[in-house]
Amino acid sequence: MRKFKFLVLASLTFMASSCNNASSKKGTSEEQQASAITVQVNPDPAHNSKISLDWAGTYEGVLPCADCEGIKTSITLNSDHTFSKSEIYLKGEKERKFETKGQFEWDESGGIVILENEDEKHSYRVGENILIHLDINGNAITGSLAEHYILKKK
Repeated sequence: MRKFKFLVLASLTFMASSCNNASSKKGTSEEQQASAITVQVNPDPAHNSKISLDWAGTYEGVLPCADCEGIKTSITLNSDHTFSKSEIYLKGEKERKFETKGQFEWDESGGIVILENEDEKHSYRVGENILIHLDINGNAITGSLAEHYILKKK
């Protein structure tokens, strides 16, 4: 009888650990999908985006919009740390266009640019031929719309 109880207990333990491995594999898959659009911050200051990437240029895409079809966005980063930004709010026949220019600076990690002028301040993580629009707190936007916050270099 003791052997039977031991076998049942061992079987239950084995099955429980199998379930945990399956759920952890599922989580890994979701993490891999998220990392496909997330650029990791490199802790090595000698190999950051500012130093290692050809970041100067024009980046384009359509960002999500709460009350319109999207915001067609074009950002040009210049090597002298100036930028120009064009935003077209796509709202049927009533498109509205905004142009801004100003200075940008790099954060301490050398992975994020902060575009600032007298009216606004926005942060973007710089990746290989992409800019990822960050939220107001400087965090990557997550969820089903995350991939729509990426501007691609022309």
